[in-house]
Amino acid sequence: MKNSARFMVLGLAGTLLLAGCNSDKKQPEGAETDPAMSGALGDQIMVDPEMTGQHGAALGANGGQITLPPAERSPEAIAAAKADAADVAGGKLTDIPQPTRGSAATLTETAATAAQVAAAARTAHTDCAGKAQYSNTWAARLPAEIPVYPRGAVQEAAGTDSDGCALRVVNYATPVSPEDVVSFYYTMANKAGYGAEYRLDGDDHVVGGRKGGKAYVVYARKLGSGVTEVDLVTSGK
Repeated sequence: MKNSARFMVLGLAGTLLLAGCNSDKKQPEGAETDPAMSGALGDQIMVDPEMTGQHGAALGANGGQITLPPAERSPEAIAAAKADAADVAGGKLTDIPQPTRGSAATLTETAATAAQVAAAARTAHTDCAGKAQYSNTWAARLPAEIPVYPRGAVQEAAGTDSDGCALRVVNYATPVSPEDVVSFYYTMANKAGYGAEYRLDGDDHVVGGRKGGKAYVVYARKLGSGVTEVDLVTSGK
């Protein structure tokens, strides 16, 4: 995986990958990359130009922050992304409630627990995140009801379906606001029968919930570049 990685392993529950400031962290042995990402994910998702040679998100020289090409963060591009999001959600996005301020740890713990889908994995407290393989094709294997925000620029992804684990982790950039991101997932989750709890944890807008043995959590934050960085985690079956 490239040093453009925005992933770190959270100590919380010892099982969940989320993006963060540890961009120089060495990735696991055997990590994968996929230069042909655009074909796997479809036209609505962009990828890092370092990986494909096409337009997409990139890390800027100023502190390694994620940026988007001007054409992809113009008012027209933002309007198009919002329109696509509404279409994916069935025509209209739900108004989101005021967030609860405070730690989103319980939402993260829920996703971590759901990742251990086999009884043996739960009993052994298996580190599902440690089994994750880095490959942007995992972004194409998200649950249909919890996808990448339309026109999102995938930076990195990881996942696993091995040894009783089911985990997807995707880091991407979008020109829309964190509130727009939350509205999309709040709508999609409710429509699919998941819970949807909205929290403001520091600068992170967080929404997450559970449906049976499946769970998700989304962290969205506005960067100094004006781009919104999103960490999307889905787990369970």
